Amino acid sequence: MDPVSLSVGLVSAVVQTYTAVTSAYDVYLSVREFPSAYRELRTAFMVERYRLEQWGDQMLSGVQQKTLEQSQHNVAVWKLFQAVFDAMWAAFQESNKTLEDYGHIVGVPKSGESSDLEILESMRTSVTSPKKRSLLGLARSFKFILRDKKKMEALVKELCYWNDSLDKMTSRLDQESARRRLRVRFSTGNIDELQQLQAAAVLLEHRDLEKMASARTVIEKGYRSETPPLPPDSLNSPVEGNTPNVTSDFRLEMNQLDWHGLPFMTDQSRAVATYRGERIIVDWRLCRDDTWRRQNPKAFRQRSENLTSVLNSDLRALDVAVLHCIGYLDQSTTATGYAFKIPPEANPGSKFITLHQLLTNPAMKSSDVPDLGDRFELAKVLATTVFEILNIGWLHKNIRELLDDWNLSKPYLVGFDISRPNQPGEMSEKPLADPDDDIYRHPNYRAENSLPFLPSFDMYSLGIMLFEIGIWRNVGHHGARRGSRPNLETHKSDPNFVEKVVAGKDGPVMDLKRHMGAKYRDAVTACLSQEFDAIWQPDRSFATREERLQCFQTEVQRRVVDAIAVCSA
Repeated sequence: MDPVSLSVGLVSAVVQTYTAVTSAYDVYLSVREFPSAYRELRTAFMVERYRLEQWGDQMLSGVQQKTLEQSQHNVAVWKLFQAVFDAMWAAFQESNKTLEDYGHIVGVPKSGESSDLEILESMRTSVTSPKKRSLLGLARSFKFILRDKKKMEALVKELCYWNDSLDKMTSRLDQESARRRLRVRFSTGNIDELQQLQAAAVLLEHRDLEKMASARTVIEKGYRSETPPLPPDSLNSPVEGNTPNVTSDFRLEMNQLDWHGLPFMTDQSRAVATYRGERIIVDWRLCRDDTWRRQNPKAFRQRSENLTSVLNSDLRALDVAVLHCIGYLDQSTTATGYAFKIPPEANPGSKFITLHQLLTNPAMKSSDVPDLGDRFELAKVLATTVFEILNIGWLHKNIRELLDDWNLSKPYLVGFDISRPNQPGEMSEKPLADPDDDIYRHPNYRAENSLPFLPSFDMYSLGIMLFEIGIWRNVGHHGARRGSRPNLETHKSDPNFVEKVVAGKDGPVMDLKRHMGAKYRDAVTACLSQEFDAIWQPDRSFATREERLQCFQTEVQRRVVDAIAVCSA
C-alpha cells in the first residue's frame, strides 16, 4: 500500500478514536450531582478533558493533519497517536462495569445490546436530561460513585498518564504553552472550586496547578479577611464598628534582626541583615499618602500579613521569579519593610543590583551589554513572572525593578509593597511620586484624575522594561542624548512621555526588530499600545469577572508571553 494512503487511513482512525475518547469524558462530566466529598474527581476529569482538547486543537487541526499526512516518516507518529488513544479507550472500557451499573438504573442498554458509542451517547442524553425520580431513586443512582471511587481515581490517573505521553510528543515550548493555558483555564476566585482543584492536582501530580490553586486560595481568603474595601470617595472616612483583631504570623520586630550596617534609610532602599542564622534582604518602601493606613490600622496590618503570606508561598512550580518572603516590619504607616531570604545559590559576597542601576550607570560601556541570549532569557523570566502573578489574581502595580547579582544569572521581581488583590473596589495605594519611577506607569494611572488600577496597567509597565532589556538603555534616556536635559515637550514628568518619545511609529521601539527580532518587537508594542486596556472597558460584556480575566490572560499569553518564549539567539 502507498505509504501516504496508509498515513491518511491512520489519520482517520486516530480522529475517530479521539472523538470516542472525548465522548467518554463527556459522560462522566455530565454527571453533575457528584457528592460533595468527591467533587475533586469531577474536577480531575475536567482537567484531563481540557488537556486532551488542547492537544487535539494543536495536533489534529486541518493544517497539521495535512502536513503530517504528506510525510512518509510520520506514519510512525500517527501509529503512536493511535496506540495512546486505544489505551485511553481501553481504560474507559475497563470501567464499563461502573457505566453499566448506572446505565441499568437509568434504563440505558448494556454493551452487548448496542455499540460502545451508542451506549455513551445514550448515557449522555439520559444523564443530562433525567426524569424526575424520588430521593431514594436518586440515592441509588449514585451508589456507583460511592462504591467505585477508587476505580474512578485509578481511571483518571491512567488518563493523566496517557495525556502526559501525548504532551511528550510535542516540543518543550508547546508543552510550556499548554501548561500556561491550563492554569489560565482553571484559575478562579471561587474558594470551593480552588480547593477542589488543589485536591485534584495533588491526585494527578500536577504540581503547577496545585501551587497555583494554593496561592490563589491564600489571596482570596486574605481579601475576604480584610476590612470591606472603601470606595474612592470615602478615603477620608475612618471605618466604623468592630474590626476583628489581626493574627500576626509574619510581623517582625527590628531587634529580631542582626543588621549589617544601617537598618533603613529615608527613601526606598534595601538593607541586609541576619535572621535566625540566615542572610536576608529587607526591602524598605515608602507610600505617597498614608491616610488610609492611619485611619485603618488593622486593615493595613491585615493587608501586610496577606501580602507576606502570598510571597511566602512556594511559587517555583509556576516559574515565578520572586524571592521567598519570611516577614514584614512596619516601622511607621509610611515605611514598611519586607524581609526576603537571599537565594541559596547566591555567592556569600554577592552584591545585588537592580536592572535600573545597571542601565543608568554612567560608566556603562557598549562592551557591558549582555549577549543576545542572556537578554532573551531575562525577558522570558520577567514576562512569565508578571503573567503568572496576574493569573493568581494579584496586581503588582509597581513593575520597574529586577533585583539580581552582577551577572544577571537569576533575576527576581521586587517592589511588591503597594501590590494588592485584583478585586473591584479594592483600596489602591500609590508610591512616592518621582519622574524616574512614574515613567514606568500607565498614563491613565499617572493622570491627575487617575483611573483605578487595571491588570493591563501592569502589562504597560512590563512593556517598558522589555523595551529596556532589548535596547539595553534606560527608557528615560530617550529623547535626548545621554546626559543632556530633555525639553519640556519630552520631559519625563509628561504622562505621555513613552508614547511621544519611545512608542511612536518612528520611535526607538521600532529598532527592536534590528536588535531582538520582529516577534520581540511586536510583543513590546502590544504592551505599550494600550490595546489590552480595551478588555477591561465596561462596554466589553463578560458574564463574570473571571471570564474577563481569562480573556485578558489568553491574549497576553498569545501576544506577549508565548511570543517571547520562542525568541532565541
